[in-house]
Amino acid sequence: MTTKDRRARPGASAFAIIGLLWAGVLTAPLHADFARAITNAMAPYYAALIASHRGDGESTQRHLTILAARWAQVEQETPPEALSRDPAWPAALARIRTILARTQALVRARQLAAAHLELEALRLVLRDVRGRHNLLVFDDYLTDYHEALERIAVRASMQNEIVLAAADYAELEKDLARARSGWDTVEREAGALAATPGWSAAARRIAGLHAELERLLSVRDPAAVARAAVELRNAYHDLLVVLSRAPRG
Repeated sequence: MTTKDRRARPGASAFAIIGLLWAGVLTAPLHADFARAITNAMAPYYAALIASHRGDGESTQRHLTILAARWAQVEQETPPEALSRDPAWPAALARIRTILARTQALVRARQLAAAHLELEALRLVLRDVRGRHNLLVFDDYLTDYHEALERIAVRASMQNEIVLAAADYAELEKDLARARSGWDTVEREAGALAATPGWSAAARRIAGLHAELERLLSVRDPAAVARAAVELRNAYHDLLVVLSRAPRG
């Protein structure tokens, strides 16, 4: 093989770099339309998530209609090879179609809390299948943060029924550490989204509540911890409202 031939044929390391570029910023030309379609679906997704959480059936249905149309576009585009060759990918697509159909039926039946839970499952499906191939994107990191946040909120609310023990505080401290680490990743991966109006205010509030929760856990104030956990969840919801309005295409 000549020197010219060696230059013309990329090695394994070059292909690895290409894969990493797609995983990090989803800009590989072959899959750009897929990346664009899937990010376009996220704004109505977050909008439907928040509307269902607030019990607003009309708004939920409106955003679901947009989400379903945009998700149909996702299915028409070519995914990265790692996904297209994964037997779990068609199953993930089928699961998402089922989630969307069930959510729409639940909204029509005015079961908004159940519809919200169905929608929460959608991003977990995406996070699972992308995570297996190191194709995580911003929305997956946000999902990880959400999971840590929910653990804090659920455990903190226990003070209404039982007295928090030392082990509960220890678990809360671990959950908070996970949440703060996850939040650092969310901020690092946000990119241009961080310039969206409202992002900075919500982000500052979230970071401030992390610090406040740390202080309250150290002094073992269960009622204050519970209140701060509720405020943190509300701040996170404010961030989702911001994302529901952010242009992503």
